[in-house]
Amino acid sequence: MKRAADKGLLTVNLIDLRQFGLGPHKQVDDYQYGGGAGMVMMCEPLDNCILQLKVLKTYDQVIYLTPDGNTFDQKMANRLSLGTNLLMICGHYKGIDQRVRDMHVTMEISIGDFVLSGGELAAAVVVDAIGRLIPGVLNDETSALTDSFQDDLLAPPVYTRPADYKGYKVPEVLLSGHDARIDQWRFEESLATTRKKRPDLLDRHS
Repeated sequence: MKRAADKGLLTVNLIDLRQFGLGPHKQVDDYQYGGGAGMVMMCEPLDNCILQLKVLKTYDQVIYLTPDGNTFDQKMANRLSLGTNLLMICGHYKGIDQRVRDMHVTMEISIGDFVLSGGELAAAVVVDAIGRLIPGVLNDETSALTDSFQDDLLAPPVYTRPADYKGYKVPEVLLSGHDARIDQWRFEESLATTRKKRPDLLDRHS
């Protein structure tokens, strides 16, 4: 991501919600109506923050990172990487006031079936997954296209020098220089690895 930033291909702006907080203590959270444990991020500070940001630029998506969102995957990363500006809301405590979701959020994303203390780490995961797909970010632009999940298959095994290490040898086909055979081997290995480790991915096509 540093390379992307240095090249001007990706900019990440962090907005401190406290500057939109209410009262002398810059309050941004409060107890939830109806009782129950946990604080909720207030409607007014978030609404004011988002409205101000929308004045400055147009966003392709206003994303809320939440455990009850759609599970983030490579296809979603591919789609989001085609956008220009994304606004991500990082929840905290028990989440954000539902009215902010109703008024502003266009996309809700979960990075898995578990709960974090806040959405910051989830946002970082999404930014990294999207950013590496932007042309020019990776040294070899074809690298991202051969990653796991790009075609619902896991990546095949990879090897580097030496060709023989403690009796563990690199498959002969990879040393052959025969591109078509190598491509076929990689496809077959991807299929076998996926069938063994993530057969659910293959079920999507059955």
